[in-house]
Amino acid sequence: MRMLTPAGVAGIAVVRAMPVERPSLARALRAPDGQPVVLTAGAPPRRALLHLDGKKLDEVLVVDRGVDGLELHLHGAPAVLEVLHRVFGLEEAPAPVPASRLLRHALSPAQLDLALEQVAFDFEACCAAIAGLPRASGLVEAREALERSRIALALAEPMRVVLAGAQNAGKSTLFNRLLFRERVLTGPTPGLTRDPVTECTALDGYPYELVDTAGEGLAGSAVDAAAIEMGRRLRASAELILVVDAALGPSSGDRALADQATLVIANKCDLPPRAWPSEVPCHLQLSCATWDPARIRTEIGRNLRRLRGLPAAGPVGGFAALSTGQLQHLERLAAAIDA
Repeated sequence: MRMLTPAGVAGIAVVRAMPVERPSLARALRAPDGQPVVLTAGAPPRRALLHLDGKKLDEVLVVDRGVDGLELHLHGAPAVLEVLHRVFGLEEAPAPVPASRLLRHALSPAQLDLALEQVAFDFEACCAAIAGLPRASGLVEAREALERSRIALALAEPMRVVLAGAQNAGKSTLFNRLLFRERVLTGPTPGLTRDPVTECTALDGYPYELVDTAGEGLAGSAVDAAAIEMGRRLRASAELILVVDAALGPSSGDRALADQATLVIANKCDLPPRAWPSEVPCHLQLSCATWDPARIRTEIGRNLRRLRGLPAAGPVGGFAALSTGQLQHLERLAAAIDA
C-alpha cells in the first residue's frame, strides 16, 4: 500500500492499495449499513467503513481505480496510519523527479511555489535546448540557470544548522521557539541537553535542519563530556548559530566559535547587558524568553537569508536544478560549452 499524500500528521491521508491487495482490502470494507462493499471499476467514489483488527478503524472514501488499485481517503491521524502500516505495509509512492518530491514535502508556501514553477519544466529538455544554442548564447543561458539553481537548491534542500554556545545561554529555549513547541527540556540547570535533537522547519521561506546540542562548559560527568564532544563533531559538518548570553557577554569559548558562526545572536537582551567586545560580531539581539516566537523566527530567518546572500524565497524565474544530480548535469553542460 502506498501513501500518496506527504508524510507527517495531516487532516486527510490518501493511500492506494495495489491490485494484489484488492481482495484483502475489499474484505475489510463495509457499507454504512454494515453490508459488504461491492467494488466496481469506474464507479463514483463511495463512503465505507474500514474494519481492521476486528473493529471499525475509520470512515473512508473509496475510489476504485480499476487496474491501478483502490484509493482510500481517510483521516491522517498517526493511530490510523500505524494500523494500515502494520496490516498492509505502507510506503511512500516514489516521486519521479525532484520537483515532484518537493511538491510533496514542501515546508513553506515559498517551497510550494517553487515546486509548482519547476514541475512545468522538463529539466532534461531545457538542458538539451541550451546545448543546441550558439556557443555565446548557450553559455549565458547555462550560467543564468546555474545562478537560479543556487537559489533553488537553497530553497529545496534544508541547510543543517547547529545551535552552539555556553551552557544556559538559551539554545534550547531558542530551539523551542523556532519550532513553535516545547521540543526539548529547558531550565536553569546546566547540562539538560545531552543527546543532539534535530528537527526541520522553514525560516523566512527557506528550509533548515536545526540541531540543538549540549552547551560548552564544565562537564560534570563522563556522559556530559561525551555530549559536549558530540556537539563539537556535529559543528564540523554544519553551519553554526552561536547563542551568547548578552548579560554575561561572550565567553572564551564563544570567542573561539564566533569566526566559524554563520549567525551570532546576543540572547537575553531584556536583561542589563555586559559590554560587547568589538572583535566579536553580533548579528542579532533578541530575548528568547520574552519575544513572540513568530518575531524570533522572522528575525533569524531574515538574517540567515541575508548572510547567505539569498533573495526572498519563491519561484526563481526559469528552470533550475533541484537536486545534486541535476546541478552536476548543468555544471557539466556549462563546462562543455565553455571548453
